[in-house]
Amino acid sequence: MRVKRVKRTNKFRLRPTKEQERALFALCEMSAVLWNKVNYKRRQSFFAGEIDWDAGEEYEEFKRILGAATAQQIIRKNDEAWRSFLKLLKLKHEGRLPKHVRKVSPPGYWKDRETGRRRLMTVIRNDSYRIEEVGGERRLVLPKGLKV
Repeated sequence: MRVKRVKRTNKFRLRPTKEQERALFALCEMSAVLWNKVNYKRRQSFFAGEIDWDAGEEYEEFKRILGAATAQQIIRKNDEAWRSFLKLLKLKHEGRLPKHVRKVSPPGYWKDRETGRRRLMTVIRNDSYRIEEVGGERRLVLPKGLKV
């Protein structure tokens, strides 16, 4: 019997100050840069015939900027996207592709196609943030000491 793991997503509505907003945008911008670098490397190697799963160089570059846990999570999310793509590709070749899937293509970049700008988002591991309550006000505490 296969046990299915449950995934949970927490969404927060934030009211950052201008300084906090700049820090959040920087975090999301660099997260998108990491995703796009890892994804570019994998796309190039895939189209050359074999996927390069090693993202150690990118991890080392971004762990100081984003924090080790966040860099690790973004790379893992990219791994997951590529594994899903490869599984769908295999199903397509076997003629067993689900009916709702019309096109199988490699994971895309974190980029808005219309504007050409990066999509600003990040992935924070569940043990890398916490919620503090100070004087009746709740704050989200993120990696690198960012409090919003």
